[in-house]
Amino acid sequence: MEFRFTDPATDFSDGIKVIESYHQDFLKRGSELLALAEEIISQGMNKTLANRCIDMHCHYFHAGRLHHLDEEQGLFPLLENQSRLFDGMIDLLIQDHEEIEEDWEQLAGMLADPESVTDTKLLREVVKAFEKTQREHVIREDKDLLPKLEELLTIEQRQQAGVVMAKLRNLAP
Repeated sequence: MEFRFTDPATDFSDGIKVIESYHQDFLKRGSELLALAEEIISQGMNKTLANRCIDMHCHYFHAGRLHHLDEEQGLFPLLENQSRLFDGMIDLLIQDHEEIEEDWEQLAGMLADPESVTDTKLLREVVKAFEKTQREHVIREDKDLLPKLEELLTIEQRQQAGVVMAKLRNLAP
């Protein structure tokens, strides 16, 4: 079986739309990840579930890194020094990124090597922690940051962010 990362974003003409694509993907995959952990607990690990684990690992390995870079290199620089509110918001979101990455480190090994998962209750705990941290971060951004960005950023700035994001993927703008 071949595992490939499929980018949730297909159009990089608007950086905000790229972020929204990732948020939708993370919420959907978070639910799928929770369900996968429950299936492993109820059925035990098998080849099909192991392949789904590896597929999840492949996706999150790339998507998490790209999403954080998209924000930290594509969007946040457009907001820095605009106001104390935005500077504080950026600091909080970067702290969230660090927490998500810590939770990911705990989960990554389990997903990358599903045959090594012997404690399924630990798997459930780690999956729940990762999904919760990621979901809360996405919801906070959707509620607090994105509406402000849509008001503040010009079309040109949104396009500029999209160009940065495309470059992170070695895509032509």
